[in-house]
Amino acid sequence: MTAVYPPGDPRAALAVQARQATAPRPAEVFELSAEAPDRVLRNGTRSWLVRAQNFCLEVTALVAGDELTEVSLPEEHIVLVQSGAVCVSDENDGPVEVTDPSVVIVPPGSSRLRAGTNALVVRLFSAHVDEVVARARNAGSYRTADPTVRRLPPVEAANSPGLRVHRLADVPVSPGRLGRIFRSSSLMVNWFADEHQPRDPDKLSPHSHDDFEQGSITLAGDFVHHLRTPWTQRLADWRDDEHHLVTSPSVTIIPPPVVHTTQGVGQGVHQLVDVFAPPRADFLAQGWVLNAGDYPEPGDPS
Repeated sequence: MTAVYPPGDPRAALAVQARQATAPRPAEVFELSAEAPDRVLRNGTRSWLVRAQNFCLEVTALVAGDELTEVSLPEEHIVLVQSGAVCVSDENDGPVEVTDPSVVIVPPGSSRLRAGTNALVVRLFSAHVDEVVARARNAGSYRTADPTVRRLPPVEAANSPGLRVHRLADVPVSPGRLGRIFRSSSLMVNWFADEHQPRDPDKLSPHSHDDFEQGSITLAGDFVHHLRTPWTQRLADWRDDEHHLVTSPSVTIIPPPVVHTTQGVGQGVHQLVDVFAPPRADFLAQGWVLNAGDYPEPGDPS
């Protein structure tokens, strides 16, 4: 008899995967502080570029005076400013000074990000931006597309075009809302509230996703990524559970349907951001997306 699980129950994904003949791809873990950067700029800025199938992210330790530029991008990208002061400008707006943790939505076209002080920033691009994605350090992992990952739809125009800055200080923690979630035309980020102590080991949240990857970025603090690969029919495909201890910054790409949860460990501030593409319909349906009104509702042809 086949068990039937309610929607969202991680056992449902496990049951489906158990009937498949091949194991999922392993997660990829990049502890950036221990790896050589992918590029170094004039004043010593260091950047690391990592991709998933539908998105790419660049973590940059900016040095004052250096700048990051993009030319003629086909769609919006997102800038996460974790620390420091930066100025962001595009073809029509700016420069806008950002001096505290913020999520910045940058319109299509050309743009510039200049560091006024040393700063840590993350730039997020969808796979529509071919020239960026091709430079990722793990581009070889995606020479063949993973058929289990939902395809990225065509670019969706925003209802409110222009450069938009969302300060995290303006978003109080709400007990009924998951994290602090923002979206662009093709991307979604959840920047969790800072945690100032280790995560309670009795309150972890193991789960899996059926058809999309998750990128987990640690910006401050130490974490353990707990990963479990579902069993398939082939014993040779079975893998032991993984428990990756990472410092910050780091990036972990988790494919479907790997079971996962992340645990902040040690003392100090813990900062974690999750990335998805395309934007998650379930988060939109819950009303958790703070800038949802800037985009057409799902199914709205306008």
